[in-house]
Amino acid sequence: MTRIGFNAQRLAGQRLGVGRYIEYMIGRWAALLEPDDELTLYLRRPVASFPMSPHGTVRAEVLESRMSGIPWENLHLRGAARRDDVLFCPAYTAPLGFRGVTVVANHSVTETEPGLNSWAYRQTYSRLYGQCAREAAAVIVPGEITRQSVIDLYGVAPSRVVIIPQGADESFCPGTPEHVLREVRMRYFGTDRPFLLFVGKCSARRNIAGLIEAFAISKAEHKLPHGLLIFGPNFLGLQLKEVCKAFGVEGDVVQTDGMVNNHTELVPIYSAADIFVHPSQFEGWSMTTVEAMACGTPIIASKRGGMAEVTAGHALDIDEPTPEALADAIGRVLGDTDLRQDLQRRSRARGLELNWGTIGRNTLQVVRNAAAGIAPHDGVG
Repeated sequence: MTRIGFNAQRLAGQRLGVGRYIEYMIGRWAALLEPDDELTLYLRRPVASFPMSPHGTVRAEVLESRMSGIPWENLHLRGAARRDDVLFCPAYTAPLGFRGVTVVANHSVTETEPGLNSWAYRQTYSRLYGQCAREAAAVIVPGEITRQSVIDLYGVAPSRVVIIPQGADESFCPGTPEHVLREVRMRYFGTDRPFLLFVGKCSARRNIAGLIEAFAISKAEHKLPHGLLIFGPNFLGLQLKEVCKAFGVEGDVVQTDGMVNNHTELVPIYSAADIFVHPSQFEGWSMTTVEAMACGTPIIASKRGGMAEVTAGHALDIDEPTPEALADAIGRVLGDTDLRQDLQRRSRARGLELNWGTIGRNTLQVVRNAAAGIAPHDGVG
């Protein structure tokens, strides 16, 4: 019997990167639990539903509080999780000084890149992430770039840092009917016009302003009929309308909050796009890029950080995501039918390689091993 605690507080609210990671992970674990296993999902507030297991016990324990995030972990989760054999923490942090066994997932280490983080961030979050990683029995990362950063910057023993890439649910696949794709185009642009797509939170690091400028350059040079859909919340209040106006594309760019009732609603959005563009200055991994690839959408991606590991030669990769380089890539893909079809085939092949069945099983094995006192072997779960 293994008693597994799971910090699932990010199941509540809009499920973006980490929230979706948690949702997919729990769904896979529920089917893999042994009859006498216990999986406890620790929540800050109730959620409508979560996956149940046909064998082991999956239960939710609500540790209700006005606090959230790190304060909630340290003042509420710490005590509740003491009875578990292992506590899985899917978002960088665990209760500080926790006396039990922890496994931490670290999705990116942005501190290695000059100018991406403030002095205050480096003195708080960076220190906290490092301490939680050093205290964990194992640290799960999506790729080699992040693994090396956890080792070098946080001082974690290489054997305890395990690479398990993130993938796409099997529902992300080609084959959406044309009338549904047309409905997507009409919904966001009011007319049946083609579009380029980015999915994710808007931030300076993700180079959204550079993407808008590149889109404007491409439209001017190639007389494109396309729009640009930025599908994700603008939490930081970037001046996107002003950027669009400055480059004369205010009527061609649509930015939404990215809210969906179910993640399968993203499938026709990925599939309707002519190109998915990920222009980030730095990314440890990108689950949205994998999902777009699984749908067979051609990808243009920056090679910064771990993005080259995500695409693995299955996209049109750009060394430096300047507006000019992005615009050139957009023009190439839209102007070359053979290249676009080749990218579609390569995208789908890469998307099939990264499936949540394998990812969930490998992650659960690392967690089980940690509970049993078995260390990862040379960074492999």
